[in-house]
Amino acid sequence: MKKNICKYLLKISLLVASLLFTTQISAEELRWAADAESGAPYVFYDAKNPTQIIGFEYDLVQILAKKLNRNPRFVQNAWDGLVPGLDREEYDIAINGIEITEDRKKVVLFSNPYYATNLQLVVRQDELRFKNLSDLAGFKVGTLTGALSEKTLRAETGIEILLYESEANAHQDLSLGRSDAVLFDAPIAKYYSEVDSRFKILPTVIGSMTYGIAISKKNQELQKKLNSALQQMIDSGELKEIYERWAIWNSPTAQLFNDTSPTRTPPAEFENYKNNLNSNRGLAEKFKIYKKTFPILATAALKTVQVSFCAMIVAIIGGLVLVGARLYGGSFLRTFVILFVELIRGTPLLLQLFFIFYALPSLGVEFSPFWAAVLGLGINYSVQESEIYRSGLLSVHQNQIEAAKLLGLNSWQSFWSVQAPQAFRISLPPMTTDFIALIKDSSLVSVITMVELTKSYSTLASTYYDYIGFAVIAAILYMLIGLPLVLVSKKLEKSNK
Repeated sequence: MKKNICKYLLKISLLVASLLFTTQISAEELRWAADAESGAPYVFYDAKNPTQIIGFEYDLVQILAKKLNRNPRFVQNAWDGLVPGLDREEYDIAINGIEITEDRKKVVLFSNPYYATNLQLVVRQDELRFKNLSDLAGFKVGTLTGALSEKTLRAETGIEILLYESEANAHQDLSLGRSDAVLFDAPIAKYYSEVDSRFKILPTVIGSMTYGIAISKKNQELQKKLNSALQQMIDSGELKEIYERWAIWNSPTAQLFNDTSPTRTPPAEFENYKNNLNSNRGLAEKFKIYKKTFPILATAALKTVQVSFCAMIVAIIGGLVLVGARLYGGSFLRTFVILFVELIRGTPLLLQLFFIFYALPSLGVEFSPFWAAVLGLGINYSVQESEIYRSGLLSVHQNQIEAAKLLGLNSWQSFWSVQAPQAFRISLPPMTTDFIALIKDSSLVSVITMVELTKSYSTLASTYYDYIGFAVIAAILYMLIGLPLVLVSKKLEKSNK
């Protein structure tokens, strides 16, 4: 009897362990990165539901993850930071119309190509001067930063190149006459130019390219699994069906897949996209959109507050340490601080953020995106704070300090009773200005995968083609974030008079 009970308990234990093991495997994530601001038809926010990501690459990843028995989790990152983020292991794969090039192969692995296309020129509808790239010598041509189209333009002579972070901004400049043409991958031209009567796509086909999924060189096993899953999607026709729904199935991809069968799936996603492009929305409809998207902006504003507040604390403490070392430290320490201050003041904040987030991990020092942002902003502004504190302290006349000593105060008492209060009163206005500037500079942290207020504004504005309305909302939120700081500063100024 006891033996039977033991057998049953053993079987139940094995069953529970098996279920737990299976659950653990199925719950494994596939972290995939893209820039949702990069736009249609790749990865972008749905105009009907701005909390939902859509796009043909989004659909591709969902099926890939299912075949790999993983749960897909989206990670937002700026387009030019997608490849560096793989080395930091912030995510497993990057997929965002990343062209397979020899230069990129040196730093990352690529899956087998999942799409083939070419470049196309877009001009204004009334433009008759241009037929191909050679006609654009002496003219301004816009394209996306870091894309193969940029490299193609640089190979031409005499073309003035304008670089953009988003397709929408490039088209906006073209419509305003700030550029003479734009050069994009064919899918971008279709979704941004073909659907807009202000533009026309020139029939000349320029170059060729294939897209691949970027993977860290440390993860060769994942590359093999992705290639196997992609081949399954090609053989089953699932990948072709995605491209047909988004109306981007083309002859280069058909040749890549060796698939000459006729198209069968209606371009439903492309039609939905066109139907949502109505830029002549009434005020009531716009307010409905603002109401629907406000939680996204509010969440991003909260992230901005968190990053800015923590960075201010770092800046205040760092500034005090630096000014103390510079004014009261030994000669070696003073020299070191002066060199450090000039180094930070002489280099851009954006470069410092890139160094902290992408370069330091190669030296064994790694921070999360949030703390990298806090550290980058904090160090940058601690240098500026130290100079403000130094000017405030030095503005107190030496005679007052000598008088305090004659009254029997020691150096420490003299500092806290005479020098510090006056220096604080003098430093307070520039400190307030500095911290308001810090809040605004927090917009730069989007380059290290942080989604803050400016990034959310940019994404929503490009989704709904409403740059004015969302700009007003974002500006109001920034003002509300900085207002308490101004009020506290004014109160402190009055109390110190």
